[in-house]
Formats: sequence, structure tokens, C-alpha cells
Amino acid sequence: MKKQLLLIGLCLVLVAVLAAGCLGGGDNNTTNNTTNNTPFVPPDRIEPPVGDIAMYRGNVTNISTVNGTTTITLAQVRGTNFGAPNMTFVVDNNSRLNFNVSDLRQGQYVEVFYGSSNNSTEPRTIIVANLLQYANMTVYNGAIVTVTSVTPPPNGTTVAGQLEIRLENNSLMIFNYDDSTQFYMNMSDLTAGTEVNIFAGWIITASEPPQVFAYEVRPFYTLER
Repeated sequence: MKKQLLLIGLCLVLVAVLAAGCLGGGDNNTTNNTTNNTPFVPPDRIEPPVGDIAMYRGNVTNISTVNGTTTITLAQVRGTNFGAPNMTFVVDNNSRLNFNVSDLRQGQYVEVFYGSSNNSTEPRTIIVANLLQYANMTVYNGAIVTVTSVTPPPNGTTVAGQLEIRLENNSLMIFNYDDSTQFYMNMSDLTAGTEVNIFAGWIITASEPPQVFAYEVRPFYTLER
């Protein structure tokens, strides 16, 4: 019985992975990936400490170790705005990573939490870094078609609903949200035609249109070069 349940579980994961690869957020990369972008199960995420820290997400563009100091350079992907098109981070003995630096490859999507610095040109020291699913399977850009609220919301939530989004590849996708979703814009601005950037889960429900859960919703940002 346990073997049967395991096989069923593996089949469901495989279906979800294949769907994620086919219905991802499009070409979000600011640089060419040198990985094959095959979906994988990311390592468990390390939660950042509470305090005055900042967050950056981007594709790995460079990994370098010079005189024992390792630096990782990331480039934010299309539609996102984390303060700079590119940032370089230093790994030190206190950095907590959910991956081995030796296994990191260009094109992988990484989330970094770092402290403030008085010098904007200095690499920031990593406090926590998490390897995430590839950006083209978790980062979506598109225009709102409809917003539907669930009334009353399910037990345990105060807000719940769906955003129907016309993605940049002209396909439709439903993004489910609840009060755990972080909105970096006013809910009143969630109207038809508004362009948004969504950080979402990578396991997609095989419905029509397909559905996925939205972790974060932001205004779409046009990267200035």
C-alpha cells in the first residue's frame, strides 16, 4: 500500500513539474541561462532573521572565489524591482545558505537577504540565501483581466480570491490569493488592464485556465538600462 501511495505521489509531482515547465512565466531572464532549466524540488527555505535587512532576487550571472572570498552576482528578472538591475553579494562564515556554493550554476534563481551598507558600490554580505525554482517557472508578468473575491473567505482567512491574468505570451492563468499573499500595491489598484508582476508557486493545477498560488503581487516594473 505504501509503495502504491509513493508511486501515485511521484506521478502527481511529475505531472505538476511538466505543467510548470510548459506554462511558466516566459522569458524572464536578463541574461542567457547556462542551465537546462529542468524543474526540480528546491531545498527547504531558510527564514531570514527579524531585523533591518533587505531582500534581492535574481538569476545568477557570476560566481567567483578570489583569495578565499566567494562572491555571487545576481541580475533581477523582467518585471521585478529590487533596487538595482544587478547586485554582488559576499559569502562569509556567518552566511546561511540552503545550497552548496559549489553546486550553484549560472541562470539559477536565488533569493538573498542582506544587511545595509553605507557604500552603495560595496558587495553586500549575505545573511541568508535561498535557491528557488527557476524564475521562468515562478515569476509572471501580465495584465489583470478580472478580480474575483471569495465571500465569505474560507475558515482561517480574512481575504481570499482570484486574479485572472493575461500573461505576456497571451495565455490566461488564474492566481489564487489569500491573506498570506503579500500585495505591494493597493488593492484598489487591482483593476482590469493593470500590469502586475507575480511571484508564485511552481506547482500548477491542470485546469482551464491553469491555476497557481500567488505569494507576492507587485506593480510591473520596466527595467531601465
